[in-house]
Amino acid sequence: MGATWGKIVQLYFFDLLWGDEHFVDEDGISHFDEGSALYYGQRIADKIGRDADYGSLKVQVRSSNRRLLATIVPSIGRGAEQRALLARRHVGASLYAAA
Repeated sequence: MGATWGKIVQLYFFDLLWGDEHFVDEDGISHFDEGSALYYGQRIADKIGRDADYGSLKVQVRSSNRRLLATIVPSIGRGAEQRALLARRHVGASLYAAA
């Protein structure tokens, strides 16, 4: 833990999993609380989920002592966005048929 602007911050780690791949965050990022870290984890999942194999992506958020806080998947809205982008390639197809 460290202090920034008089507030205590903690280090959180964001491991990425998709398919058989597992990328471990060795550095971590400082956040003021768990809520901020979980929000950041969701942003990571949504950003990568836009471009990657959407269905299998997971972000594991871990505390400074490496305790698992949450496993986060991309937002449902990102799935609809991805299907809409795929549908552009298949003009006239329903959004669900393109995915």
